[in-house]
Amino acid sequence: MFCGCANQFGAEPNTNVCPVCLGMPGVLPVPNERALQLTTLTGYLLNCEVPRFAKFDRKNYFYPDVCKDYQITQFDFPSTTTGHVDFEFGDGIERVRITRAHIEEDVGKNNHFAKHSGVDFNRAGVPLLEIVSEPDLRSADMAYEYLNALKDILIYGGISDCDMEKGMVRCDVNISVRPKGEEKLGVKVEIKNMNTFSGVRRAINYEVPRQISTLESGGTLVQETRRWDDVAGITESMRTKEH
Repeated sequence: MFCGCANQFGAEPNTNVCPVCLGMPGVLPVPNERALQLTTLTGYLLNCEVPRFAKFDRKNYFYPDVCKDYQITQFDFPSTTTGHVDFEFGDGIERVRITRAHIEEDVGKNNHFAKHSGVDFNRAGVPLLEIVSEPDLRSADMAYEYLNALKDILIYGGISDCDMEKGMVRCDVNISVRPKGEEKLGVKVEIKNMNTFSGVRRAINYEVPRQISTLESGGTLVQETRRWDDVAGITESMRTKEH
């Protein structure tokens, strides 16, 4: 996104890296013009407003896959805002509002082995288009159909090949429950980096009953990040939201 390293899937670990994407002292990022153009096009495809001014921000992270301890992203002035996606669901047409679609740099990838872990920074700095939706999705099946509609739009517009086997599409799912008739959303739990739409559907179908059961038994929910274990069919706590 801000350097000239190749975006090459399957390359040997830590071969497509440079001082810029590794955040070495004295280097300056230069935005990828094509990535900015595709972000703007995405805004039009998603019926978004495209402002005349946008800017980048640093977001601090303290995780091993973020070699700079910060990520260059967009916060208060993103590239696109307030859009929507219409798609077929059930017997009608549903609409999901888009909060924003902004461009940022990706982070590295943690690789875990039997006795140790390593980090591959080839992916660090790769352009990442993040599309954020409003809490309009009311079921796992609705989320599944929305994601497929979004994927079709991005492929049609030439934004991405959306090859999920190559990690071109990843989903973070925010889930909260509330009593029937209540407008205020409950505590939000985030499930990170899901790479299949069927996995998203299964994770939601597991997580919603888990949250309801916890509350009905007198327990409390905490705002946290969880991971989806596709083999076991469960979500597991990774970390609470500290930053």
